[in-house]
This record gives sequence, structure tokens and C-alpha cells, in this order.
Amino acid sequence: MDRFQNLVYSVARRTGLGSDDAGDVFQATFLALYRNLDRIEQPETLPKWLSVTAAREALKLKRNASRFVDDAAVLDRLDDVLADEEASAEALAIEAEDADYWRRALVELGGRCEQLLTALYLDEKSYDEIMSSLEMPMGAIGPTRARCLEKLRKLYQRDRPEALDS
Repeated sequence: MDRFQNLVYSVARRTGLGSDDAGDVFQATFLALYRNLDRIEQPETLPKWLSVTAAREALKLKRNASRFVDDAAVLDRLDDVLADEEASAEALAIEAEDADYWRRALVELGGRCEQLLTALYLDEKSYDEIMSSLEMPMGAIGPTRARCLEKLRKLYQRDRPEALDS
């Protein structure tokens, strides 16, 4: 819930719901997830599933609130939001999968390379902080980074050769 709460809440808000109604959509979405958890076979599809479910819950709430499902403008807007959220959820799922790959690749590199690349790119530490925490001289950071990135590139080529063809 912590990881995807902003996604679910933003779907509800983008449909034009107020805070209270968005909270209801949030609750209904995660309740639906709890009830259907055994049906989700691939974790990378979870962001899309949550987005679509939240959009459907928002649509249901709007329909019930208005009691008029023939309001074409509202339904068209919600259909557009659903389509946008499905596309956004797909992109988020791909990003999550890629981020997971890079985290695993860094762990596989291990040692000095994992520490340095994590400090540079994930923790966004300054060179001074890296020099201090990794006990590296300033002149060694750049060449070490280059060697580590080359090792990371080779892992990527090994694990995802299809990505290099496109």
C-alpha cells in the first residue's frame, strides 16, 4: 500500500472526485486487491491492475452519486481517464521492472562497484561524500565509475540481448 498509494489516490482525483470520495476509491481498490491477490500472477502487472481497478471504482462511485449513467460527458471523461491510466500503469510497470533489474544487477556486481554506483546514482552523493565514505581518492572515482559501468553494461548484454537489438 505504501508503494502504490499515491498512484491509486491520483487516479481517483483525476476523475474529479473530492478527497473523501477519493479515499473511498482508495479503500475499495485495496480491498479488491486483497480479495484478488491470488489472481495476480506477475508482480510487474500490479501498478496497471491497481490503476484500472481504481478508475473503475471511481466510475462506479460517480455513477452511483449522480444516479444518471447517461451523462455522456462524464462517461467520456472517465473513459479517457481509464485509457490514460492504463497507459500510465503500463509505463509504471515497465519502469518498476527495469528498476528491479538494475537493483539486482548492482547486487550482482557487488563490492566497490555496487557501493560506488549506488552512491553516485541512487544516493546522489557528492564526490566529497564518496571520497569520505568509500575512502577513495578524488582521481580514482571517475576511472572506477567507468570500469563499473562497463561491467554493468556487460551484465545487461548478457541478461537482455533483445533490448540491444531494438
